[in-house]
Amino acid sequence: MNMEQKIFSVLDKWFGFTAFLPAQKEIISDLLEGKSVLAVMPTGSGKSLCFQLPALILDGYTLVASPMISLMKDQVMQLSQLGIPAAMHNSLQSPEEQAQIRGELLAGKLKLLYAAPETLLKPAFLELLASKPPSLIAIDEAHCISMWGHDFRREYRQLDTLRKRFAEVPCFALTATAIPKVREDICELLSIPLENQRIESFDRPNLLLTIEPKKDSYRRILNFLKRHPRESGIIYCMTRKTVDELADKLLSEGYSTLPYHAGLNDEERHRNQEAFINDEVTVMVATIAFGMGINKSNIRYVIHLDLPKSPETYYQEIGRAGRDGLPSTCLLLFSYGDLKLLKKIIFTSEDPALNENTKRHLDAMIAFCEYLGCRRTPLLKWFGEDYPESNCRMCDNCLASAGEKTDVSEQAKKFLSAIYRAEERYPAKRIIKILRGSMANDIIKDGDERLSVHGIGREWKEADWFSLYQALKLERIVVERYPNFRLTLTSKSWEIMRGEIPFLMPGSQLSQWLKPAEPDSDETLFDELVSLRRNLALEQRVPPYIIFSDRNLQEMTKYYPQSPEAFMRISGVGSYKAERYGKQFIEIIRDYCEPRGIDERTANDNHKTPANHEKPLSKSQQIAEYLQSGHNLQECMVQFGVQLRTIIEHLQHFLEADGWLDPGILKRFSTLSQEDDQKVREAFRENGLATLSPVFNALDEAFTYEDLKLVRLCMIAELKEEQNRPLSEAEF
Repeated sequence: MNMEQKIFSVLDKWFGFTAFLPAQKEIISDLLEGKSVLAVMPTGSGKSLCFQLPALILDGYTLVASPMISLMKDQVMQLSQLGIPAAMHNSLQSPEEQAQIRGELLAGKLKLLYAAPETLLKPAFLELLASKPPSLIAIDEAHCISMWGHDFRREYRQLDTLRKRFAEVPCFALTATAIPKVREDICELLSIPLENQRIESFDRPNLLLTIEPKKDSYRRILNFLKRHPRESGIIYCMTRKTVDELADKLLSEGYSTLPYHAGLNDEERHRNQEAFINDEVTVMVATIAFGMGINKSNIRYVIHLDLPKSPETYYQEIGRAGRDGLPSTCLLLFSYGDLKLLKKIIFTSEDPALNENTKRHLDAMIAFCEYLGCRRTPLLKWFGEDYPESNCRMCDNCLASAGEKTDVSEQAKKFLSAIYRAEERYPAKRIIKILRGSMANDIIKDGDERLSVHGIGREWKEADWFSLYQALKLERIVVERYPNFRLTLTSKSWEIMRGEIPFLMPGSQLSQWLKPAEPDSDETLFDELVSLRRNLALEQRVPPYIIFSDRNLQEMTKYYPQSPEAFMRISGVGSYKAERYGKQFIEIIRDYCEPRGIDERTANDNHKTPANHEKPLSKSQQIAEYLQSGHNLQECMVQFGVQLRTIIEHLQHFLEADGWLDPGILKRFSTLSQEDDQKVREAFRENGLATLSPVFNALDEAFTYEDLKLVRLCMIAELKEEQNRPLSEAEF
């Protein structure tokens, strides 16, 4: 077996993969050839595998310098789950535990040993290493070496002592955040040839980057959390006080929330972090002290309530979202008012050079927030990378400019046909389950799996069908009836089903769909697998994602593996995990599939993304559509770069041009009390809607013109809704 065959054999057997991510194989080959390498790769690109795999091929062990105990603990747990002998040596261990680790090292029982720089530089530990030299040295979070980076640590800079002591041992420095000057500094200190740098793209295409004004921020966060129920997320704040206040508020609102900051004692910080990574709580409100030491793969959003101090800090913190590659959202609430407090916190050095460097980083962060084009352009430029696309479709600015429409007539026909075949009995969620071929108990109980439309919509995810439903509802092509929100058809529904008119869907509502399709997920089976994973994690006292990630479970719900051979074909399932967990997971999948007649699947489905050919919407239409899709007025202002009064004027033009806008959306944006709202409405009824001055004077100038315009707009929308309301059966 040659070296390449050995590399792929280890990859499959121990890690459960058959292919590498970009740059991984090249880095591994270089290290096995004895070369020292600096790798700068984004979060989620598999940096750790680049030294973990060589550790299994090389004789002896790999020494890993890591900055935090929690980070070391996380990686050691993951390796143990793979059956790989690994350990960490740290200051929190008892003398007996430390002695045991040293004994295992000297006995040749370990393949990886993790320790902090402070530990590695102690004379006694250096003597231990001298008696048992490593075969490879890996330095994680290597940007900490450089004073030009965002997280400079003096003890990291002293690692050149370790490098000189073991000059013949290849050194692997890795980081996700390093600008060119930092990279040069790392190479110089660790004697890594400049030509041995492996720089991958810093782009994280699955992250939606959004920046909004920090106004009414608490309500903004509540609105955001309502749209992300039961999803794991982190909210970063600048101060401990803000963390505690926000965590208490969210807890009182019923959200599963805990705080994390340096003011808590060690036991409480540890307990809160463990609760978060074990999925016992969903929202962690924290200072920047949190997150560096965790590898939780299913964090779906990161919110910055306050301005980060640099692009590197921001990039590292948003990097904690979407590590499994699934779409995740990054929201930053920006205010110039943050700068005063932030400057007090970060300009603390007596070294003018360090302060100047700090200012340069902060200026770059402000420029990123103010940028009007694609957010990825300035962010990646900071790391020395040119972003080639003009529209990423995954940032607020790009989505605001993507006003095109796409012909989705075929999908609209399917949706409307499902309503018809179901005899107009069901709400949207049930219709979507039928289209996607769900075999859930309620579907089988009512015999809906026998409908001719069952399973004809598997080409779209649930979120895509829901976006289509919202668009059909906005156009009054489908109408919700009460009770139970059942959907009914209109005359326009039949025109679409007969092919007499097309249905064009706004591009911004397709923003998620226009990305490469993620594997379909059987929600009922997924929940059962999550429950099994949770129970196994509790038994072993490890985080659930250590057992299998959400992405692994989603792949199981797509391919339904019901044999050991099929289970081994799931990404991330190596021989050790297959032997340890295969029987239990296969049993759950088989019990689910057998009564439903579901067979194993082996091939990916190929679906093409439709292209956009229609002309862009007008600015008024874009703004109305943006609001209808769930955003608020403050978001609109930052997305379109206009003042509130301009937003209101556009919405009025939209309504006057025969557009329709849900008045309930506008009501939510009003800051007036119910009593004041009624006063303003009464004044409009007495003086008419045509002009504002009579109403302004009649109310003794107690309300601003913006308040009056918003109430008037709401009243116009209500009149439009009444005019367009379908007649009830009693009114025919």
